Amino acid sequence: MKVRQKNDNHQFVVILLDVFLQAFNWKILNTVPMAYIKLAGKILSATILFTTSFIPFSGSAQTDEAENTFSVSGQLRPRLEFRDGAFTPLEKGQDPAALISERIRLNMDYNYKDVLTIRLSPQAVGVWGQESMVQGAENSGNKIALFEAWSQVKLGREWDMKLGRQVISLDDERFFGELDWAQGARAHDALSFLYHKDNYEVKAFLAYNQNYKANYNNNLNNPTGNIYNMDGAFTYKWMQAIWTGIPVSESSKISFLFANVGMQNSTPLASAKTFFSQTIGSNFTHSSGQWGLNLAAYYQGGKSGLNSKVSAYMLAAGVTYKPDSKWTLGLESDWLSGNDVGSVPSKDKVFNPYFHTGHKFYGSMDYFANGSSVKGAGLADNYLKANYKANEKLSLMVTLHQFTTPNEVRGLTESYSKSLGQEADLSFALKLNKFTTMAGGYSFYLTNNTLRFLKNAFFARGYQQWAWLTFNVNPVFFKTKW
Repeated sequence: MKVRQKNDNHQFVVILLDVFLQAFNWKILNTVPMAYIKLAGKILSATILFTTSFIPFSGSAQTDEAENTFSVSGQLRPRLEFRDGAFTPLEKGQDPAALISERIRLNMDYNYKDVLTIRLSPQAVGVWGQESMVQGAENSGNKIALFEAWSQVKLGREWDMKLGRQVISLDDERFFGELDWAQGARAHDALSFLYHKDNYEVKAFLAYNQNYKANYNNNLNNPTGNIYNMDGAFTYKWMQAIWTGIPVSESSKISFLFANVGMQNSTPLASAKTFFSQTIGSNFTHSSGQWGLNLAAYYQGGKSGLNSKVSAYMLAAGVTYKPDSKWTLGLESDWLSGNDVGSVPSKDKVFNPYFHTGHKFYGSMDYFANGSSVKGAGLADNYLKANYKANEKLSLMVTLHQFTTPNEVRGLTESYSKSLGQEADLSFALKLNKFTTMAGGYSFYLTNNTLRFLKNAFFARGYQQWAWLTFNVNPVFFKTKW
């Protein structure tokens, strides 16, 4: 049956080719003898028949002995946003922003046994209307880039090596995260070594970046120099990190992280030093019955990009409770150290969560990307959250934030309170079909004088708001084994 099905597919290819040649014979009758045309058609048909005999047609019978797998999937994610105070408070007289952005991504995954895995994931990120309806030779609107492009090779029974542009997502993404909310998301050009045995894991990452476009006129054959510029490129020159996850019990796990990040921002006319900062931390999770617990602690030392000595920390704690199958309630607190505003610190105490996904923790309106986003005052975020799963398709979420600064805030003539205001985030997710989810939300922020001072928005309105709606379509186009 399998041989007959393959022959049918090959015969179809031959017939299709013959029809194609006959349809276009009239164009070349006056220049080429018909006998040559028929001979060429037979040769080309035989070539296709021979080459396609090695290709597994999707209709061919599959066996359990398949060594290769290949799949093609995609993502189309348009998102409508109404920004009337997102990212920073709008002042009186400022108009809100409205736009539709979109992510278009294609994922191609190949596996050979369990020894080789390859992923290519090109994507385009753009804004509706930004590109001309009639695209010219130079595309100045939406552009295609590589989100991921890596190969993973098995080195031993428990060891793998991954090389290329890849996502680094660890624990709950408080330090290393994919940042999937951003339409472009985040990936690193890195070399990874992965160890896994039972539930024990070790991951090591190495990265070294250059920006020839900014410093060397994009000349890949440049013979000298290795200065780095962050303009339009990665935010670091060097990165080394090692992470290990250790199961404590069936319901508990602890992980440890060490990361060394080197920052440099040179120009062709002025070379700058590379400043290294080190971060060490641990994350603990426990889940038992209706209760869940998460604890995290990180310390940061070394030097900042301003050549200041760093001594900073981040603490996080959270507890969740599930009274039944529909409700999940949570109480969490995050604490990021910072500096007193209005005085000169002897050490830089601003904790920098370099590659985190802050959108998950510090409010959906993204006022606090990290502690330095409010003049380095640090951040304390205490929040309540509730998730309600109405059915298999519909979920509702609400999160209430109280933001404060753990440090003193002084202006030229007055001192400010430590409160930074409150934020409420309301959202929903509705699964429309196997591949499509519709989601949306509404958030509002109640500002105060401290936030206005730290954000340099002295005439900001007291009520800021933001609304969004997205359709997330993730089709699987093709799967095959052979």
